[in-house]
This record gives sequence, C-alpha cells and structure tokens, in this order.
Amino acid sequence: MRGPPELGPIVGESMAIRRARELVEHYAPTNLSILLVGATGTGKELLARHIHVRSGRVGRFVGVNCGVLPRDMADGLLFGYDRGAFSGAVKRHRGHVECADGGTLFLDELLSLSLDGQPKLLRALDTGEIQRLGEEMERYVDLRVVGAVQEDVEDRLTRGAFRKDLHQRVAGVVIELPPLVDRPEDLVPLARHFAAERGQLLEPGTAEILAKYSWPGNVRELRHVIVRAGHSVQNGTLPPSAVKEAITLGAPMPASRRGRSYGPILGTFTREGLIALCETYAWNAERIADHLGMGRTAFFAELRLVGLTLRGLRKAAAFANVRERSRTSPNAPRLLDSL
Repeated sequence: MRGPPELGPIVGESMAIRRARELVEHYAPTNLSILLVGATGTGKELLARHIHVRSGRVGRFVGVNCGVLPRDMADGLLFGYDRGAFSGAVKRHRGHVECADGGTLFLDELLSLSLDGQPKLLRALDTGEIQRLGEEMERYVDLRVVGAVQEDVEDRLTRGAFRKDLHQRVAGVVIELPPLVDRPEDLVPLARHFAAERGQLLEPGTAEILAKYSWPGNVRELRHVIVRAGHSVQNGTLPPSAVKEAITLGAPMPASRRGRSYGPILGTFTREGLIALCETYAWNAERIADHLGMGRTAFFAELRLVGLTLRGLRKAAAFANVRERSRTSPNAPRLLDSL
C-alpha cells in the first residue's frame, strides 16, 4: 500500500518564501485556520503539509480539491452519508471532514465550494458539528482547516459567490506564495534541490537558461523540467543545453506557431470567439471549462499565460455591448462614461 508522499523542505531565498517559513513555524502549532494564496504550482499543498506536520495534531492530513467535487455529490463526499440517503448509497460513508478529525483538512480551490456547502463547513469550524446526509444525529469533529485559493477573493465576496463569514473564519492567517516569475532568486535553489533529489548537479551556465523563461507552471513546472533534463543525460550533471531542451519540450507552443490563440486548448479561439463562448455559459468558469474538456484550474491557468482574466474579458464584453447600444441611444455619452 502506497504511503503519503515524502515531505520535502520549503526551498527558496526570496523574501516571500522566508516570510512563509516564518509564518508556518509560528502559526502551525495554533488552532487558527490558515488561507494559502497563490497561483497553481506555487507549492500550496507542500506548505499545507508542513503546517500539518508542525501542528502536532495526531490525526490525518486529508486533502480535498473542491474544484473537482461533483456538484450533486459534494455534500455527501465532504460530510458523509448514511445508507439509503440517496439512490446508490448502499452503505454508510465517512466524509472528508470526518476523516480529518484530529488532523488537518486541506481544502484546495476553496472558492469552488458550493454555496450550499459553505454554511455546513462554517458550522463545522465554529462548533465542530457535522451531520451525514440521511442521519438525524450530529457528530463532532476536532477540525483544523487549511484553505488554498489562487484567484481574487474580493471579487467572489463582492458578487456573493463566497460567504464573508466563512472567509473570515478560514483566513485566520493568510500566507501568500507569489508566482515563480516574481521571485527569480528562488529559481536556482529550487533547481539544485530537484536535481539533488535525483543525485545530479547543475553545470555552470544553467542559471542563465532558467532566468530566460517565464515559468507559467511555477515550481511544479520547474520540477518537471529538471526531471526531464535528468533523463536526457548519462552522467550526474545537467548541462545548460539539457535544461534548455527540457524547457522547450514541455513549454506551451509559441503563439507564432499556433496562430492567434490563448493556450493549448484555447488555440482555436480569437478574442471575440472566447468572449462569445463565455457569454454562452453566462461567464460561469466551471461550465466554460467543462465545455472545453478541461478543469476550472487549467482554464484559469491558460488565461493567465497571456495575462487575461475572466473579469477582464467580461469588462471588454460589457464595453463592446454599451458601445453598440450607444450608436442608437440618445444617452450614449452617459452610458460610455459609466464604464
């Protein structure tokens, strides 16, 4: 039976990583909930596991990606269900929250948690009470939550897509993990660490190759590059040429070769076509991503590759609509000034 992954160190020399290490050491032993903020691949789960280990809690570390929970099964998977609670429930099931009793519940993509499930999570955090679907009795859990988000929380709070009281409860301490491009001083230490895991060393000149790339996949992508480069050499050193080739093999296809595109899956869309698709699905990221055959996280990642956001596209669409209406409206100046 495969055990939990080996816990590696929090590697980096940047101010952000040094601050993250300090906050983990200081607040991990407390009962405060912690919110990790950072783009995909920046190392949020690694940080969450460090928090759990340093917390001294004897229960399990239970990781849940809220972005992939089926909507019709989210409550049952999180809080459990009794036999016969719904069609197909042939036996009792302990939910993720109950499995984390005495330990740490890591909720990745926390902003994807449904509005129906949010008050139940808030109650579990405030009182320790949970209730399985189909049961009348309440159960009690000793719960510590570490949440992770990669988007602008304020936008969700303003639109009412995420409860303010739950955000306040989860964000007892906020730890930010900037993208790798914003902390270049961490590139070489991380690359050396990943190479050392395979018993290899970086040759001189590798740092310059690493610095020339923007690392849209962040630390996760850097690890994959070093592992890929390691498989291409026969000795224990990684030359700049091997690292450069490994970056090229894994990097998204350049726009010049894809035409006007926004990522490997969105490559057939113009800007106008992408806006039209978003409008078709009422700007619901999950429905858009599902139509494209990708996860919500991957959809946002591809938008970020070229500096786009769903909010920015929506504003562009709103401006275009108002501009069209202004051609026949006597209130045209007022309409345009309101944007």
